[in-house]
Amino acid sequence: MSSLPVVAFVCTHNACRSQIAEAVARAWAGDALSPCSAGTHPAKRINPDALRMLRDRFGIDASSQKPKPLGELPRVDVLVTMGCSVGCPALPARHREDWGLEDPTGNGDEAFLATADMIVERTIDLKERIQAGCLDGSVELTRQLTARRLKALADPTRLHVIQLLSQQGELCACKLLPHLGVGQPTLSHHMTLLCREGLVIPRKEGRWTHYRLNRYAFAALRDMLPACLPD
Repeated sequence: MSSLPVVAFVCTHNACRSQIAEAVARAWAGDALSPCSAGTHPAKRINPDALRMLRDRFGIDASSQKPKPLGELPRVDVLVTMGCSVGCPALPARHREDWGLEDPTGNGDEAFLATADMIVERTIDLKERIQAGCLDGSVELTRQLTARRLKALADPTRLHVIQLLSQQGELCACKLLPHLGVGQPTLSHHMTLLCREGLVIPRKEGRWTHYRLNRYAFAALRDMLPACLPD
């Protein structure tokens, strides 16, 4: 039996957003939580565009996942509703939160990618809060995360990486190297640190890793820093 907290991702049909979240959480946060998903009115199958996007964008094979009703969930510690005012009055949990994500079904690949990216960012944030033992967040936790992230950015090479990613959106390691003037081992060291602090999100494609900024993390930094500056 796993001692990790069980996190249930719930939406209406358990065919798209919650399935993406379950797959992403298993890949990105499986060392901190045990993910599952369900729907208040489950569909017969997962949206094939969601499966394709998970495979092509993140290299995640979620074909074994199936839509499930709430009654098939294990005992839940953390309940995450995906949006659309999904209510689960009969599902107890010690912590609940709503991510307010719109269903991308029928809106094309761009909408699916945007939704998946937001799910990755929020999953990283949830993992950090679980590991800190502070699911609701706190001023002290925010200070600690901010201090760690600012320390990670206090290096010219890593700051250059952030500037490049801000300008380009996403870059693979092979595109970063010519700009930085460092070798592959040094770049790997810097990127590992940036990823560990949740500032950068990696995506494996073939032999290269692609990187992009975690917008959720940088938004939190922007919100925190004005409170630290004198008038």
